[in-house]
Amino acid sequence: MRKYYVNLAFFVFLISCLNVFSQETSKYPPIKYVSQIKDLSSYFMYADGGFHADWYVGYNNCWIVKLPPIKKEDVEKAYIGAKLGRAKTEKDFSPIEGKIYIAVSDKPSFTSDSGYFLASGEDIPKEPLENESLPGVGQAKWFWASVPLSKINSDKDNYIAIWSQSDNFISSKTSPIIAAGYKESEGEDVWLNRSVKGIPPSGPGATETAIFGIKPAVAVKLIPKNEYKVIIKNFSAEIYDSEILINFSVIGADIQKAWIELSYDKFEWQKISGNIYSSPYFISLKKEDLPQDLFYLRVAAKDNYENIGYSKEIKIPPPQKNENQFSQNAENANSERK
Repeated sequence: MRKYYVNLAFFVFLISCLNVFSQETSKYPPIKYVSQIKDLSSYFMYADGGFHADWYVGYNNCWIVKLPPIKKEDVEKAYIGAKLGRAKTEKDFSPIEGKIYIAVSDKPSFTSDSGYFLASGEDIPKEPLENESLPGVGQAKWFWASVPLSKINSDKDNYIAIWSQSDNFISSKTSPIIAAGYKESEGEDVWLNRSVKGIPPSGPGATETAIFGIKPAVAVKLIPKNEYKVIIKNFSAEIYDSEILINFSVIGADIQKAWIELSYDKFEWQKISGNIYSSPYFISLKKEDLPQDLFYLRVAAKDNYENIGYSKEIKIPPPQKNENQFSQNAENANSERK
């Protein structure tokens, strides 16, 4: 009898553990990625440095990748994306302007209005220069564009195209580079179209040149409902004669990036900084690039589940004569929004 009660107690304990595990899994489920190479860390070629093989994304250079049908059970949001790096700069080291777009279709043909904005040249890590020091140089990053779940096909193949609408991006000397990885091809599943002019290809000739062996870093990201939060803490702004020095902390799981936003009325906000990808979170804003009237600043940060958190705002007064240093802090800067 004693043995019976011991076994029963152990069984009850085991069931309770399984219930806790199930509840935690439902609150914090994993993200599903679908790509031609399952190990996304294998996309290390071309976009970080060294030989680039002319793998640029451009006005005249559109990549097309075929992915299989994708199940969408328990999925709340869908994103399509690519890993990009080595954005080029002008002679004054400012980024070459241009925007990258991405589209998904059930066939290798795309309408002119099917694109979703993916990234701008100023957001992509910069190409290092041998004899210069540049801000924003770093490893290639994944960029994601939100698409309706209905755009992801469960019973047909998914064709993803990536290109630029900017005629600044016409060669590897001016354009960002897409990352790549190696995998033996089982058939045609990657194509390059160099006949485009700022719009994705359509019609029978869309798959112009087949590429074998090397795969562009293109993927679908499927996000289930989750309870992750992104929280901004300790947001402060120190105002000096020529700049505003901003510092803050981000609390959350798998933080993707953070940035600074500006508003005149605390209702409409615009991004005014590049992305900050890791801590410690510091950024300097030149006062000559900022409004001369009263305005507000806040921090935004995003995790890989695409949840966004916002700090409380800080009021920045108009410039004053003989201004030396002025410090503002956002008390309890912990507002959040998914």
